[in-house]
Amino acid sequence: MKALLAGAAVVLVGMVAGGGVAAEDSRTVVKMPAEFRAEFMDEMRHHMDSFDDVLAQVAMGDFKAAAKVADEELVVGGGKGFGRYLPLEFREMGLAMHRSAAEFRDLAAAAPEKPTAADWQAVVSSLQVVSANCRACHASFRVE
Repeated sequence: MKALLAGAAVVLVGMVAGGGVAAEDSRTVVKMPAEFRAEFMDEMRHHMDSFDDVLAQVAMGDFKAAAKVADEELVVGGGKGFGRYLPLEFREMGLAMHRSAAEFRDLAAAAPEKPTAADWQAVVSSLQVVSANCRACHASFRVE
């Protein structure tokens, strides 16, 4: 019995120790000069914060306010020149996110003051497209 418990303990320790090994990061590395990297990462975090602000407005049922946040913070605006360091596929994914944010803005802004279940579904579905664009890019690239 002691031998069986000892064997089980060895297997358990091996499983726990092996579980700490990180999987290899297979995302495409985007090399960016250090002076731009910090600002770029701040911009990406700002997008996440803005998306959360949009979600908060939707959760409160204020589609017009959500549309305003999306318009001011997520729709394509004045670029900061990061594109010259980004691969074409990265830029296309970024533009897809900004375009989907514009589509969300238009849909949310046009929603009635008292949205129906169909309006809610359309707004949430539109937000999911924005989120899917973010997810695809983050799953594909990492900045160094």
